[in-house]
Amino acid sequence: MFINRSVAVDTMDSMLEAAIWFWIPLILVPIGLWLTISGKAKSFGKILSLSGLILVFISSWTVPSSDSTAAGHLLLSVLAPSLLLAYGIHGMIFGGNVPVGKLDSTARWSGTFAVFISLTILCLMHWYNFTPLWRDGEINPYWIVFWPTFLLCSTSLCSASALALVSFGDNRLSESMKLASLSVMMAGIALSAMIFDGYLTTSEEFRDYLWLAAADILGTVIGVMLAIGAFAIVIWSYEKSLPIPNNSPPPSKDEIKHVVSIAESHIGGEEE
Repeated sequence: MFINRSVAVDTMDSMLEAAIWFWIPLILVPIGLWLTISGKAKSFGKILSLSGLILVFISSWTVPSSDSTAAGHLLLSVLAPSLLLAYGIHGMIFGGNVPVGKLDSTARWSGTFAVFISLTILCLMHWYNFTPLWRDGEINPYWIVFWPTFLLCSTSLCSASALALVSFGDNRLSESMKLASLSVMMAGIALSAMIFDGYLTTSEEFRDYLWLAAADILGTVIGVMLAIGAFAIVIWSYEKSLPIPNNSPPPSKDEIKHVVSIAESHIGGEEE
């Protein structure tokens, strides 16, 4: 009885620590972003979101007993390549032919280099000893979910963007070819991971999680399309059920005189 009670107390303490040092800071991040975007308290919102994000990043040290903090550990592990990737994409986009926020032409080349360096680091995290490690030298459980999902989403988005540029854009063949090349490269990385074993994960495990990621993405897309379709059907049925609006009668002579009098009262000025 006393053993069970002590176990329950320890469990409650670990859950309370996880709530204080992980879940509450995680909730503070979107709240701070909302305050910053809304303009109600920009400085306070930035401090709030940054503080919450830092606490989430270090949660693997502040609450090592909680399994949820593996997400914070993964975010901290991929922070550097993610920032480098964001910088590279920004330079590649705004270093080109854009009407607003155009950067120097060298930004496109530096952005391309940053993207390749970021992808190289991520590949080393899969095939070399840069792999995010969790407890007892085991791989972070969220990494094997993040990596195939990232590759699959990148391949799909790049290929879809390339097709969109060719179909709807004007004089965008060069940009479309670059996106298509990037899509082929991401697909090649995914195929390599499906064939060759990683540092701590086998190719079979990667294939299993890749199919699961494909199912998640497909389910999300289908769910969004069904939601939009249901919303459109509701609006269409409601609009169809409304009666045809009647034509308004023409204005009477008194109404015309009243409008003319208002117009004359607002037209002034003396002739010189």
